[in-house]
Amino acid sequence: MSRRLSILIFLFILLILSVIISLLSGSNFISPEVFFNLGASENEISRKIILDIRLPRILNAIAVGSSLSCAGIILQSLLRNNLAEPGLLGISAGAGFGAIVLFLIPFPAAIAFLTPVSFIFALITTIIIFNIAKGLNNKYTNFLSSNKIILAGIAINALLSSLNGFFLLISGKNLTQIIYWLSGGLSGRGWTDFYYTSGFVLAGIIASVLLSKELNVLNLGDELSISLGLNIKTVQKISIAVSSLLAAAAVSIAGIISFVGLVVPNISKLLIGNDSRYNIPCTVLLGAVFLIVSDTISRTVISPAEIPVGIVTSFIGAPVFIWLILRKGNNSIQ
Repeated sequence: MSRRLSILIFLFILLILSVIISLLSGSNFISPEVFFNLGASENEISRKIILDIRLPRILNAIAVGSSLSCAGIILQSLLRNNLAEPGLLGISAGAGFGAIVLFLIPFPAAIAFLTPVSFIFALITTIIIFNIAKGLNNKYTNFLSSNKIILAGIAINALLSSLNGFFLLISGKNLTQIIYWLSGGLSGRGWTDFYYTSGFVLAGIIASVLLSKELNVLNLGDELSISLGLNIKTVQKISIAVSSLLAAAAVSIAGIISFVGLVVPNISKLLIGNDSRYNIPCTVLLGAVFLIVSDTISRTVISPAEIPVGIVTSFIGAPVFIWLILRKGNNSIQ
């Protein structure tokens, strides 16, 4: 058995263990004996806690963690920049902007459309960025410059962040909701949220795996990729669409969560190398484990109160990213 396959199997086992530990953990700890005997009538309360609250929340954490990390590895491969992530292109800010607009609508029923509206705004933001980058590009070039995609993303991200800040100032009684959304959290996320986005997440991950060969060729450089017959323009369009789909699905569930799409792909590269055929599955598994662990910490460390999971991922991710920079050296982030 190869080393890469062994790592993937280990991460899958780690994912299963993380799910079990997270199911047992919380303000109401459930013992393993009760967990493995949920069908008994005396364990009805524990069964409802696990099946109606914890299990859908964990599945949402898996969806969010895997999609954010997968979007990050696609963008890093596409732009050949280890600092690339969904937030860099303004996708997260776009979804946050849609959510804030919904929070400001003076109708309580509008909150029911939080997931689809933030999803739509994230996709619209991506389309705008792509068209701006296309307008900046040389008309004689057959593909978009990675640097121009990044520049367009940074500009749109700055614009949306300023708009989000302005809406925070005028939000009034909705301030707490908006801050929690921008901090990222899985509190209250249930089966409906998972059903709505799981299909998009699964489709995005499958498409990412199918793109792995093209991403490997793209890492060789634009000129060599063209000489090998790769249609860079088509790969760029598909990669950006897939990464946007994944990031939008994640943000529409949990709000803006930092560092998952940045740190997890870099750790995956350390573990398994730059071959996208193995790197993408590794990143997906590692991202799911990372967010399950982070969410478990967020709802247990000050139980029965909760910390937004985005704060936990930033608290864990920032030191890890600093360590990665120090370990790899400056050349690894260029």
